Amino acid sequence: MSTIEEIKAATAALNPDEQVELFQWWVQSDTFKARQLAALKRDLTLGVEQLDQGRYQTYDDTSLMQLAEDVGREGRQRLKGGAQDAPA
Repeated sequence: MSTIEEIKAATAALNPDEQVELFQWWVQSDTFKARQLAALKRDLTLGVEQLDQGRYQTYDDTSLMQLAEDVGREGRQRLKGGAQDAPA
């Protein structure tokens, strides 16, 4: 059994409070924070590139409300497990 498999097995044996404590420890670790920051920087770079290329959508009051309704509906469907990942 690999070390990661051992860790997964040990984690599964923890009670819920211990699992939360472990999760909080991990998300506060420098390794996790560095990965999150790198991912954020990649996402921001991509977003700026898309803006520079004119790849964005503008919204008025009506279309913005429709967007909010669509996002809410898709989110509820995902929570229910009824929808596949929507195309980006």
